[in-house]
Amino acid sequence: MLHNKKHFYKYVTAETALLILQTHTVRYSSPVLFNDPFDIQTRLTFDFEESEFLTAYRDEMFRLLHDEKEPLFIDSAAPLCREIQVFRKIVKNESRMTKEIFDRMTGDILEFSRKLLEDENEKMNTWWMRAAKATKVFCVAEAYDNLLMWAHYTKDHMGVVIEFECLPDLDTPLCAAKKVNYVAKPPFIATNLDEYVRSITGQAILNHELSIYDLCLSKSDHWKYEQEWRVFIPPVDMNNPTIPRDANGKEILFDLLQVLPQEIHSIYLGCRMSDDNRQKILSSLSGDLKHVKKYNSVKSDKEYKLNFEEITG
Repeated sequence: MLHNKKHFYKYVTAETALLILQTHTVRYSSPVLFNDPFDIQTRLTFDFEESEFLTAYRDEMFRLLHDEKEPLFIDSAAPLCREIQVFRKIVKNESRMTKEIFDRMTGDILEFSRKLLEDENEKMNTWWMRAAKATKVFCVAEAYDNLLMWAHYTKDHMGVVIEFECLPDLDTPLCAAKKVNYVAKPPFIATNLDEYVRSITGQAILNHELSIYDLCLSKSDHWKYEQEWRVFIPPVDMNNPTIPRDANGKEILFDLLQVLPQEIHSIYLGCRMSDDNRQKILSSLSGDLKHVKKYNSVKSDKEYKLNFEEITG
């Protein structure tokens, strides 16, 4: 068990609650289906601007060409390693190259480097979109009495909250749930400007250190009231993610995964739930779900809060 939480809560409509209770399944969705277009769906970018890169790159090239010590090239296959070696020979055979001459001679290489940065970013985003489509996520919350969550996810208090219990002895998926981090900006590609410049000049080997956890567990701090946790299933091959398709070739962007009856601990009925849905849901709590505790939610007359009354008998 990766945390000390005993229970998590899922806010759903009455219709979805019935499906969960009748089929003993929950939906793990691809992030591209999330209602927030910024949630795991933002483009990956470097934490520096193109203009900063071009300045840093030009300065580093000029230094490498005039450094008395031979540069240590770790990656001889780097895009600009050979060009640096050729220009160093030219500089050695002539007087010290001025910055003006250098700028004229390396203009094409500078443009090539700018395009390299652009292509690298596009390649990363193509990979990430495929990875996001192939990843499946189940979202839960820490609390069952959040008024905003009741309003947003239970269809105006007409749905329910299902309480799931973590069962470490049975190694249930919620035992591996991870807490969402609420941040002001989405994660950047984990490569700073100096590292990138050194990599394209052959002095270092670039390692983006992109973490699927960082990407899937970062969310705008506008949503911090949700107190969200997530269980997610990444692609089998993270380097080359495959998006499953149905018989007609359509992308499959969600999975229905089984939950054990004993994982369903309690159910909280919305204060605006219709009598028909109330009866259907209560009737479904029989057989292997007869242990499930049932509560009515009731508006408080004195506070902005819900009170919960257990349904017995």
